[in-house]
Amino acid sequence: MAAPTTAANPVDRRAAALAAIEARLRPPPSYDEIAEAETHPEGSTSSSSPQQSGTNPISTPLSPPSQSSAGTSRSRPPGGMTPAALAAEARAAKFGTRETDNVWRPTEKEDRDTKIKFSRLLDRGIVRDNNYKDSADAVETLLKIATNIINSNDPKFRTLKATNATIKNKILDVKGGHDYLIALGFRTQTIDFALHYIFNPTLRRSHELQIGAEVLKDHLKVLQDRVELSKQSKLYGASVEAARKAAALADFEADREVVRARAAREKIAREAKEAKEREEREKEAQNQAEMMVDQDEEDRREMRDAVVRPATAPLAPEHEEEENGEDEEEAEDRELPSYAEDRESRGWGGPGRRLGG
Repeated sequence: MAAPTTAANPVDRRAAALAAIEARLRPPPSYDEIAEAETHPEGSTSSSSPQQSGTNPISTPLSPPSQSSAGTSRSRPPGGMTPAALAAEARAAKFGTRETDNVWRPTEKEDRDTKIKFSRLLDRGIVRDNNYKDSADAVETLLKIATNIINSNDPKFRTLKATNATIKNKILDVKGGHDYLIALGFRTQTIDFALHYIFNPTLRRSHELQIGAEVLKDHLKVLQDRVELSKQSKLYGASVEAARKAAALADFEADREVVRARAAREKIAREAKEAKEREEREKEAQNQAEMMVDQDEEDRREMRDAVVRPATAPLAPEHEEEENGEDEEEAEDRELPSYAEDRESRGWGGPGRRLGG
C-alpha cells in the first residue's frame, strides 16, 4: 500500500487542515449519546415535523428510503441510520441547531488578508522595534505556543499565565508581542486575581492560529540568521577594535623607542660636548700654568743673567762723602712716614696755612 502524499493544490491543503481542525473541535460521539439516540429515536423526528403530526394523526408505515436520497436525507428511519448520525441528530435536537448549519468556510482572500495582517504585526511590531535577538526569542516562543495548541488538545496549552517568566520576558516585555498574542486568538481574563491569556478554540480562531504559526515559522529562520550575522559582526568588530588597539599600542611603543633612542643620542652628544669643553679648559689651564712656569723661569734666568757692575778704584774722600750723602737721601726717600707721624707733622690743616690763622 502506497504512503499517502500531501496534496499539491493549496485549496486541498486548506480543506484538509480545516477538516482536521473540525475533527478536533467536534470529536466522535460517546457511547452514552449513541445509546440515548437509539432509545429515543422519535424525539428528533417529532420535533422536526409538528405540522405533519397534527394534520395526520393516523400513523402510517414508513416506506424504505430510495437509494438516491439515502445519502443526503437526515430524516430517514432510525433503523437505517448509523450510531454517529443518531448522536448528531440528538445533539442537534438538544442545542436547537444542526452541525452542518452556519459552518464557516474561509476564502482565499480572507486567508491572504489574515497572512498580511500577521506579517505586518511581525515586521512592524516586533522586528522593527526590537533587536534581532529579542525578536527571534519572541517569535520562537510564540511559535512554540501555537504549535502546542495545534498539535495537542490538552487544555493546559490554551491557558497562559501573565506572570510566567518566559511569557513575560520573551513576549509581553517585547514590543509587539502582546498584540501578536491577541491576534493569534488569545484573550485576557482575570482568574484568582491573576491575569491569564486564554485561547477559546473555534473554527475561525484555530484556522487563524495556524496561519499565524506559518508566518512565525517563515520569519524565524530569517531572524535566526540575522542574529548569527549580528554575533559574527560583533565578534569581527571586537577583533577589529582589538587589532586597532594593538596597532595603537605598537605605535606608542615605537614612539617611546624612538624618543628613548633620541634621548640616548642627545645624552651621548651632550657628554661628548661637555668632555670636549672640559678638555679645552684643562688644556687652557695647563697652557697658562706652563706659561707662568716659563715666565718664572725666564724671570729667574734674566735675574741670573743680569750684568753685574764691575768694581772701580776707591773714590776720593769728597766723592765718597757725596756718594754717601746720596745714598742716605735715597734711603730717607725710601722710608715713608707712618700715618700718625704724617698727621703730627702736618697738624690739623696740613703743611699749609691753618684755618683762621
